[in-house]
Amino acid sequence: MQRGVANQVIRFGFYVLVAVVTVVVLYSIKLLFFPLIAALLLKFMLAPAVNFLETRGFKRLTAIVTLYIAILAVFGGVMVIVVPLLVKEARNFAADMPMYEKMLESALLKIRELIILKFPGAKVPDLYALVHDWLGTTNSKIINAIPRYASGAAAVLSVAALVPVITFFYLADGHLIQKALLQLTPNRYFEMFILLSDKVMGAVQAFIRGQLIDALSVGVMTSVGLAIAGLPYFLVIGIIAGLGNLIPYLGPVIGFIPALIVLLVSPAGFSTIGLIKIIVVFVMVQFLEGTFIYPIAVGKSVNLHPLVVIIGVTVGGILGGVVGMLIVIPIICVMKVTLEVMYSYLKQYSII
Repeated sequence: MQRGVANQVIRFGFYVLVAVVTVVVLYSIKLLFFPLIAALLLKFMLAPAVNFLETRGFKRLTAIVTLYIAILAVFGGVMVIVVPLLVKEARNFAADMPMYEKMLESALLKIRELIILKFPGAKVPDLYALVHDWLGTTNSKIINAIPRYASGAAAVLSVAALVPVITFFYLADGHLIQKALLQLTPNRYFEMFILLSDKVMGAVQAFIRGQLIDALSVGVMTSVGLAIAGLPYFLVIGIIAGLGNLIPYLGPVIGFIPALIVLLVSPAGFSTIGLIKIIVVFVMVQFLEGTFIYPIAVGKSVNLHPLVVIIGVTVGGILGGVVGMLIVIPIICVMKVTLEVMYSYLKQYSII
């Protein structure tokens, strides 16, 4: 009798322990959701390179460390080139601020005069004074909020620092996770699970890798083209254009708008020649990206009808904003591949 009670107590304690561990794990996943997702995306990108090094005789751990060292070297080299250019553009922007302020004052004064001319009896306040006061209030709020933003940024950086660590373990032990899932799969669906896993992983890896290559190419080409055209802040605009290109169909607009704004407020002033140069740059970039880079980089990893992409991006934007627009296409790709594999499997065994 006592032995039965002891067994029940031990069993109850075991279940409580499992429940506590499950809650802790789920809570940790909630806190680290974005680092885990970011690390998974990096794993998809880097896995082919690690596998390639393994086929050349490297042990997996050595291959991962070698790849990390190569990435750090490339990143350091890029920073050596890019950071001085960004600092130079920031200094130029700070030096041009008085000129921008005068342009703003002149424009608001003209608007006020136009309103008074159209509506003689209207009491129109000093628009520049209102904007100046608003900017002063906004700046003071930003300055007062800097300590809070700094602490938040430190927390974000500390979490972001986990991404390469989690990626390392994804790359080193990812096959163990797949093996554990395979052990849980019934024998009847084992073949379908293997096929589905390979298809989904292949499509996601190809899409992510292709999109990043495509975005990097657009950013570089845009920066180089605008630099040749003589537009200020070409590097910042190129970065915006590259990141914007991750959103299907909206990328060119996201890049063109800041370029047009810079042209309007540039020291040289707006000119038809300058506008034509910018249009030519963006048209050429989009032509090269659509004709050569996108088909090669992304290829058949998407293979979706343009109408499906447009509807998907629209729905993703409504449901999840910019993040939804970024992730909706890979989600649709995964659903498409899953349905194709399941349909083929069920058709093969005359289940449907």
